[in-house]
Amino acid sequence: MDSSEIAVERSSFPNNFVFGAATSTYQVEGALNADGEDSNADGRNGRISLDRYNMFKEDVALTKKVGLNSYRFSISWSRILPRGKLIDGKGKSTEGIKYYSDLIDALLAQGIEPWVTLFHWDVPQSLEDEYHGFLDRQIVKHFCEFAKTCFEEFGNRVKYWITLNEPWAFTYYKYVRGNFPPGAISILHRICAMSIPHVTSSEGDPVREVDSSVGEPVRELVATAQNLAHNTSSNGKPGTDPYTVAHNLILAHARAVEIYRKYYQDRRQGKIGMTNVSPWFYPLEDNNQEDEEAASKALDFMLGWFVAPVTTGEYPPSMRNNIRGDRLPEFTEDEIKLVKGSYDFLGINYYTTYYVKNIRGNISQHHYDNDLHVEYHTHRNGKPIGQPAGWPWLYIYPEGIYHLMLYIRKKYKNPNIIITENGLDDVNSKALTISKARIDETRIKYHKDHLAYLKKAIDQDVRVKGYFIWSLIDNFEWAQEYNVRFGIFYVDFLNGRLTKFPKRSAMWWMNFLKQPKKVTGCQN
Repeated sequence: MDSSEIAVERSSFPNNFVFGAATSTYQVEGALNADGEDSNADGRNGRISLDRYNMFKEDVALTKKVGLNSYRFSISWSRILPRGKLIDGKGKSTEGIKYYSDLIDALLAQGIEPWVTLFHWDVPQSLEDEYHGFLDRQIVKHFCEFAKTCFEEFGNRVKYWITLNEPWAFTYYKYVRGNFPPGAISILHRICAMSIPHVTSSEGDPVREVDSSVGEPVRELVATAQNLAHNTSSNGKPGTDPYTVAHNLILAHARAVEIYRKYYQDRRQGKIGMTNVSPWFYPLEDNNQEDEEAASKALDFMLGWFVAPVTTGEYPPSMRNNIRGDRLPEFTEDEIKLVKGSYDFLGINYYTTYYVKNIRGNISQHHYDNDLHVEYHTHRNGKPIGQPAGWPWLYIYPEGIYHLMLYIRKKYKNPNIIITENGLDDVNSKALTISKARIDETRIKYHKDHLAYLKKAIDQDVRVKGYFIWSLIDNFEWAQEYNVRFGIFYVDFLNGRLTKFPKRSAMWWMNFLKQPKKVTGCQN
């Protein structure tokens, strides 16, 4: 069924359905090192970002203007605990706590429910320096000190908590590919940009970014460095580090949930969960058993890696079967009890769908990609899976969210689900005027079609309880920096005031949310 055949309007969803917009601290907040904040393990230019630190009331007003009932944001670990941890019970930043307290109060004053993410990839630099962050089990204790501080300070007003955002992306891009700082690829990009003027950004392939006028020796040097980087991670063990890091992330999540449930949940009858990202996967070849197994395995190695432990207490069997040796950690009996059931809802970030093909892994080299031995494709028989967006990985395929919802319902016993991110980017083109850049009909169709397929899933008893737009405003998009735009509000990055203008998608959302809600009971 084409999504255009599915009627979707506000009344298609329950009256208490969550409609919100999502952001993350590093991507919008700016004001790094304010309030005594320690730096984060990221060398890219998020220092000013969207300056929400000083302009949060404007973002609250935009959320209210659209008619959204919820706003998802993350809290900077190092803004609350500048040293990343407590020392003799001390080390909290009163200024950092006041900032988030003021933001929460401003949201509540406008009738907007705050949804708080504790970890959106911004590890305090001090903990990276001391013991390499999530590579060390000590991080569990210090994450829980941070989480407990947030529960204590904000738990009387915040009802909904997310411990981790996309732990797969954090683990894979930092400890397998090295794209996230302090990974080798991210370091390579910065060295190239600083040392070779013709390498201007961190998007794409640094070899291609070397201008031909520089000559082949420079190209060969960059290519050699890139090959070295792709065969390493931040600590040089892409066959071991990701599994260690993921295990510590899961334990940190579960310990934080334990603390919340024991001491704070009753304050507001709150809910807590974890957010994971997953595309949907199709076999590259129909009726090909190996490719069908590859699709199942791809889901296990991305979504199941983190969802299976919190729902079953164990890693997916396909991971145990494909990761040779003792590189995949075991949960102890006590840890199984701790981890299993450590969620009230599952947050899901969905953007796109891929074809996958089973390939032979290099069994002589321990590496996450060799353990998975799956190849991702955006085209089949020369035809793209959907319309391409701004970022090379994102192709528009709304039906994938429907299949993913049915899969989770069946695989994980129909949990409560919140779509914590769904959105579309376009290229930040200098050739477009602000007026033309705000005409985003493709984004409108993207959101409308995904809502239509969510309605279809809900009609088949999938327990989807909410939907967050990514994102409220154009922001700093990690490796792409300011080169793509996801927001329903356009941000002028060049005028010095970060002026925000509604795109057509913002107007569509305003009209959608103004529609009558579902009619229940007798009406006079």
